[in-house]
Amino acid sequence: MSMKKFVTLMFALTFVLVFVMACGKGHEAASKQEEGEDDEAGQTTTAAANNTAAPAASATPAAAAPAVADAATLSGTVKFAGTAPKPAVIQMSADPYCQSQHPNGQGAEDEEVVVGPGGELANVLVYVKNAPNGPAPSTPATIDQKGCRYYPHVQAVVVNQPIQIKNDDATLHNIHAMPAVNSAFNEGQPVQGMVATKKFDKVEMTPFRIKCDVHGWMKSFMAVMPNPYFSVSKMDGQFSIPNLPPGTYTIVAWHEKYGQQEQQVTVGAKETKQISFSFKG
Repeated sequence: MSMKKFVTLMFALTFVLVFVMACGKGHEAASKQEEGEDDEAGQTTTAAANNTAAPAASATPAAAAPAVADAATLSGTVKFAGTAPKPAVIQMSADPYCQSQHPNGQGAEDEEVVVGPGGELANVLVYVKNAPNGPAPSTPATIDQKGCRYYPHVQAVVVNQPIQIKNDDATLHNIHAMPAVNSAFNEGQPVQGMVATKKFDKVEMTPFRIKCDVHGWMKSFMAVMPNPYFSVSKMDGQFSIPNLPPGTYTIVAWHEKYGQQEQQVTVGAKETKQISFSFKG
């Protein structure tokens, strides 16, 4: 065999060998890709199965629905017996800003006793003394400092419910909570628009005083309840406590000047019951 033919033959054999090896690796890569796709498909199926199953766990709280369906509503009126005292007008001249918010004393009446034209008594806290405990609402309660007054004047919150304290005034306020059971706090808010958030972690059904050390006339009252079964009488003396489980309860009505009264009440499933309280001056 001549040298030229020998070189040509060797070149041809080398080309064939390279081609065969390339094909083998390509097949191996394709096999691995198919295996990877199979694994990925298995993972996707598992994830899909997990996602499909997830809502079942979140549906568990619906078991509480029957209790709500049987819930009762307790509502009524608080009246004032006797001649209503004339509310004093608060003198705010110590702070010109505060005075400017109440021209001619308008809207600066003391809220210790607020009686409507028909003898309706406002700002009476009515609550169920022995109702079952309940979770704290996520919606915060608010204490608003506006016109150098506290709004609302009387309220209750649930243990660990957020309480947002706002200063809507362009003057310095400090909010000084004075509970007997919970931890007191005293926080200054020198800038209009400031908001602070607080919580009380213990039950304190007897309302305690909240005051401003800068403006001595500013006061409000707050109670801390183990459940949401409470209401505060409005300007028309009306109050309402919904979603109360059937049972026999002690109902308390508290007023900052005239003290508190109690009644025993039994409510049945889905019953709406009316009760009334009367405070003497």
